[in-house]
Parts: sequence; C-alpha cells; structure tokens
Amino acid sequence: MLRRGFRTEESLARYWASQAVELCQDIDDETQTEFIAPIHEAEAALEHDRRVIFIGAAKSGKSSLLAGVAQYSLPARAPMQNDYVCWRYRSKDGDATCSAFIPLENLEGLELVDTADCADAKVADTVRVLMKGADAIIAVLDAREAESSPVWALLAELPEQRRNTCLVAVTHTDMLAAESALQLKETLRAFCRKRLAATPALYFISPTTMKGMEGFTHRVQEALAEPHGVRSAIRRLLERTTELVRKQSRILNARSAVSRTDNGFLAGIEQEIDHFLSHQLAGIKSYTDAYSEAALQALPTTLSKLSRVFGWWLSPVTLVRMELFGPGAEKFYYRTLRTEILKLQEMSDGNFVLSCAGHWRHVRPRMKKTLECEIGDFPETALQSELAELRMRLGRDLYKPFTQCQLRRNFAQVFNSRIPWMCVCIALLCFLLVLAGVLGFIGQDAPAIWLLFAAAITWLCGSVAHFIASRRIRREVVQRAQCLQEEMLATLSGYVEQLLISRVAAYRRLYIEPRKKVAQHDAMLKPLQERHQNITRQISAIAPRL
Repeated sequence: MLRRGFRTEESLARYWASQAVELCQDIDDETQTEFIAPIHEAEAALEHDRRVIFIGAAKSGKSSLLAGVAQYSLPARAPMQNDYVCWRYRSKDGDATCSAFIPLENLEGLELVDTADCADAKVADTVRVLMKGADAIIAVLDAREAESSPVWALLAELPEQRRNTCLVAVTHTDMLAAESALQLKETLRAFCRKRLAATPALYFISPTTMKGMEGFTHRVQEALAEPHGVRSAIRRLLERTTELVRKQSRILNARSAVSRTDNGFLAGIEQEIDHFLSHQLAGIKSYTDAYSEAALQALPTTLSKLSRVFGWWLSPVTLVRMELFGPGAEKFYYRTLRTEILKLQEMSDGNFVLSCAGHWRHVRPRMKKTLECEIGDFPETALQSELAELRMRLGRDLYKPFTQCQLRRNFAQVFNSRIPWMCVCIALLCFLLVLAGVLGFIGQDAPAIWLLFAAAITWLCGSVAHFIASRRIRREVVQRAQCLQEEMLATLSGYVEQLLISRVAAYRRLYIEPRKKVAQHDAMLKPLQERHQNITRQISAIAPRL
C-alpha cells in the first residue's frame, strides 16, 4: 500500500531542528539569526503534500491504476473538475476545489492526481503545470496504442534530472498475446531511446487482476523519496540545521576558551575605571576653586537685587514688605548660587560624558573579541539621566550650609531691626498729613501749609535714613554671609568629592549588564554544551537513515 514514508525521520528532523532554534535564544548571539530563516523554509517545504500524478490518454487505465496503488475502490466516475481530480486523505490547506477524499490514513500527506485525456490541448497545459510540482509522474500507456499515446510529448519536455521520477506503466497487456507483449516491451524501449533519449523502466500492469501491482507500488514509493521527494526535503532540513549547529559549536567553543583562560578581563576594565576615578579626584581643587568663585559672585548679585527691591525712598509698601525681605534675600542668594554652580557642573558633566563615550568605544571591540559579548552602543541617555539626578542632589546639598548658618534667621533680624523707626517715621508722616488735611478743611490754611512742609521734611529725613539703612543692611548682609562662605568653602570639597565618586559609579553601573551577561554565559555554558552535543548526536543519527 502506498504511503508518504519517512514519517519517523521527518518528525525527528523537525523536532531537533526546533531544538536547535530554541538553543539560539539561550546562547544569545546575534550572528545565529541568519541561519534560522533557512530552517523555517525547509520546514515549510515538508508541510506540502507529496504529489503523484497519473497522465495518459482517455480510457488508458489511469483511474484503475490509481485505485490499485491506493488499494481503494474509487467511484466509477471520478468527480473531474478543471481537467483533473486530486485524491487526498484530507484537505489541510482548505482547498477542496479539485479535491476528492480517500478515507485511508496511510495516504495522509499525499496527493494522487488523476487527469483527463492528455490528448486535449487544454488538459495538456494543465498537466504541464501539475508536473512541475510532482514528486512522481506515472505515464499510463494503453498497450494497444502505446506508441501513439499523447504522454510522449509531455515526457519529452521533462528536464533530464526529473526523468528518474517518471514511471511508465503499460496497461491492458492481458489483451495481448505473450509474444506480442514481449515484442511490445522491446519496441517501447527503442521508442523511448528515440523520443526521450533515455530508457525508463517499463512496468506491465493489469490493475483489474492486480498483476505486477505490488512491485509497481514499491517503485512509486521509491520515486516519492528520491530525488525531489520527502527524503530530499528532510536532508535539506538536516543540512541547514547542521549549519546552525556548527555555528553554535563555534560560539560555545569560543566561550569555553574564555572560561578556561584568564577571567581577569572585566577586572582590567574595573581597574581602568578606577584610574579614571583617580584622575577625576585629582581635579577636586579646580572644581572647588570654580565653585568657590561662583559662591563669591552670587553675593554681589544678591546685594544688587536687594537694593532694587528695597527701594531708594521710604514708603509704606517697603514697611509692609519688610518682614519678607529676610527670607526672600536668603532664597534669592541660594537660587543664584545654585544656578551658577549647577551650570558649571552641567558643563563638567558634558565633558565627563564625552570621556566615558570614548572609553566605551575603546572597550566595546575588546569585549566582543575577548568575551564574545556585544555591549552595544554607548548608553548616553541612561548616563545623562543619572548625572541629572546627581546635579539635583548637589543642589539640595548646597542648601545645608544655609541651614547650618541659620542665614534666613540672621537676614530676618537684619531687616526686622529697622521696622520700629520706620513705623515711627511713617506714623508721624501720616499724623502730619491728616492734621494738615483737617486744618485745611476748617480754613486754617497757614498752619496746614506748615504741617505739609513738616511732613515733607519728615519724609525726606526718613528717605535719607532709609538710604543709609539700606547701605548698612547690605554691609550687615555681607557680614552675616561670611559665615555661609566659610561653611561653604569648608564643605564644598566634600560635596565635590562625593559627586565625582557618584558620577564615576554611575558610569561603572553601565557595565552591570555586560558583567551579568558574561557571568550568565559562564554559569550556563555547561548545560548549553550538553544540549548542543545531544542535538548534534541526534541529527547525526537521523542522517544515515535517509
């Protein structure tokens, strides 16, 4: 009975091919990806049903021969559509247009194609298309009209490498005498040499009596396997899987060599980063001097802002806002200092990122060559994000000296100490103006004018006192700020050192993933090697069966 054949080998080949592809994910190497698509293509080729096509003239016995090969009784009239009918066990692709079905599980994965009369030009064109995808071609000749059969023209068009998949079955030989049958065999061989330039095997078959059917079915089974059949497709899948396995072998061998040799490569990278940190720490004084200069420049800016806000003339508005001047001056001083220092730090971080990017570009090829580990492009975004966090922390740290020196309270004392005399001056000014208004209202113009003059003198004296107080306030602010500057200079080097260490630590953390990957490679190397060796053995065991 005809069957697809090599089902066990096919299942094993597909299983171990999938195991090799799954191993790619665990090995985690980009160079393997180019081998995966060809494996999937070879697997897809095995999904196709293997086609056996029966061609011949009308009433040559094609349907009877097909039934004999399938060992199943077909209907007297096959459901012929589009010049052929495709007998199948079931329709996997959902195409049942020209399909009819045989309930024999051994025929699963096969297509037995019965064609109409090949003498018809339209049918011949259809048959030519079907023959291109056929694994076995059975030319059915009526013994009574063998030499005039229309199949000769179709067989002559076959490429030479496809002719060994073609079988010539001669039917109705039981209607010939024994001597005529022998003579017909010699005649057909000579005719084949003349028309096909080849001598295919001839099979004299009687489907009705099943004479010669067993040997013929066996030969059809062989034609299905070779050279373009399922066995070739399985070998193609094994070859492509073997290519992937060899690539995996090279990768694992390289990693094994790394594990056996000096594992101090990453330690060397750590030493380079330590040297980088030492170089950074050597520049602490330059950082401290620059930040100290920024701290000294922030005070004049604060005093200038204070003069503008405090005003040049005595007014009730100044008195009302006096209590806010102390906290406001301290807040503005901090913001000015913070802005200047963070601006300098941002410029320094930019140069630091450039240095890190250069070191990364230097490490990347060495990492790939030594450890077979691809660390990718420099993760500048991640580093910039961490540096921004460090700058924010530095900004918060800069406020600690303000708290320790109690600068807000000191500034508040400086400003609040001027409130009493300002209140007296504003109250006297208001009293004189009110009294002048009352006297003017009752007609006492002369006293009212003198009171207005006295109010003007009071306001002018108060403004002069306000101006003098403003200058004294600025001097006292400078005196109170000296404590801050001394505290700032004492602690600034500590802040800078902590920042530099944290900054290099942020760059060092970028190597966590490569270190994890290398450590993972070492931990998983032995299991991967065992799986790889098992896959290699199984593939080698399948190959001799094909």
